[in-house]
Amino acid sequence: MRPVRRLRAHRGPGGRPPRRWLLLAALPDFSEFLAFDDATHAREFARAVLGLPLTPEPYERELHLSETRSRTLLSGPATEVRSAGLSVGRDPADGLRAYFAYQSYYSFPGEPQYAALGLEVVCEDVDVPRAHAEARALLAALDASGADTAGPGGPVPAP
Repeated sequence: MRPVRRLRAHRGPGGRPPRRWLLLAALPDFSEFLAFDDATHAREFARAVLGLPLTPEPYERELHLSETRSRTLLSGPATEVRSAGLSVGRDPADGLRAYFAYQSYYSFPGEPQYAALGLEVVCEDVDVPRAHAEARALLAALDASGADTAGPGGPVPAP
């Protein structure tokens, strides 16, 4: 399986800096995107990957992603809440092997309320030096985009 560390950014009109940073979780036949809250959230993910030790020692960081959107179901319009847990770590129950794990969930509020499991991707034996290099590249891309802690659209204009 491919690691869950692929990120893409949608650019605004005229090639402006990224509006949203997206995580691509993928299996050979299925994939889904889920947006980070903002550039700070994407940086948090990169730092979690950079914190993954090169040597086998206990480590685990978990991030949560969530977004809400409207959809039309057979029963009519509905609000869908999609959330996911993303873990980066070394499994103490499996010889401290490095892993990435992603599990998404869907819920449809209302009457009746529906909930369902989404995509689950677990990548074992992550190549830690490569993951570190990709996390550094992500941080460089975030810095180059002008995205800052104020949000995904770039620096806050001076007053």
